[in-house]
Amino acid sequence: MKHSLSYRLEYWLALGLSGLIRCLPPGPGKWCGAALGQTAFSIVRLRRRVTLENLRAAFPELAGRRELVRLGARCYRHMGKNVVEVCRFPKLNRERLAEAIEIRGLEHLREALGAGHGAILLSGHFGAWDWIGAALALNGFAIDLFARSQKNPFFDDLLVRHRSWLGANIILTSGTPRAILRSLHQNRLLAILADQDGGRKGIFIPFMGRPASTAPGVARIALRTGSPILMGFVLRRPDDRHLFVIEPPMRVERSGDTEEVVRRILETYTRRLEEQVRAHPHQWFWPHRRWKTRPPVENRDLPPAGGGTPTAAGDEGSPPGTVPRPTS
Repeated sequence: MKHSLSYRLEYWLALGLSGLIRCLPPGPGKWCGAALGQTAFSIVRLRRRVTLENLRAAFPELAGRRELVRLGARCYRHMGKNVVEVCRFPKLNRERLAEAIEIRGLEHLREALGAGHGAILLSGHFGAWDWIGAALALNGFAIDLFARSQKNPFFDDLLVRHRSWLGANIILTSGTPRAILRSLHQNRLLAILADQDGGRKGIFIPFMGRPASTAPGVARIALRTGSPILMGFVLRRPDDRHLFVIEPPMRVERSGDTEEVVRRILETYTRRLEEQVRAHPHQWFWPHRRWKTRPPVENRDLPPAGGGTPTAAGDEGSPPGTVPRPTS
């Protein structure tokens, strides 16, 4: 009963806030989103410690705590803007989409789907990831978003409604795996954010200088169905417009031992995501406990975390609309 009441209060608060945000013009709305993010970081301190610990481990060469705090605050302001944009999805149409986001690489999706085995679009909690479903649904793609359920069922329902408002279908991780196979067999596009902790059944892949448990399910499904894997990232530009780049299908040698092929797929994706995160560190979801699952004791004697200074100092310093290409 106690949880039910608190969940309902959270839901009503989120519902009221989303309604208020939709009444604001886009500019003031994003300013409010940035302010909410800054409040969550500086005052509420929501997962602030986790964020700073992750940043410190990824960028140990940053000189002092002040730089880490600045980077963490930029991350939260970016996430606040993301929240505002999701709240405004019910007002989105093709014309407003074109004003908000530039899309490159739709031809790669069409070519991948042409084989009739569906296609898997991999991304991460990077940039404005919620635009993936909205952008592709409004461009006529039959798309399923693979999403994790929230603890609050009322808030989860609200989030699903906003994400699916424009035509994207939601497949929850708590559902049956058959829904994923059915999606691909129907030649639909399956979008997955594949950068969360994979638990004890995951495969440890180096990410940002540390071994990270990575869920192998998507790679195994691709091998089972013959579905091509593509990667796509939505980068927030300095003017708060977005650049959504969809890359050509992943080229990975699929011959040989199945588990070794699975590892190669995960390594290719993880390496590409790391390139994006290092180029635009404030646009990744650092509050997530990505390295929560520890590798076996015998594999812990690894080099220290780190390996590169972030190349974008903040919103103002990000290259205007550039997305690095894969090194493959």
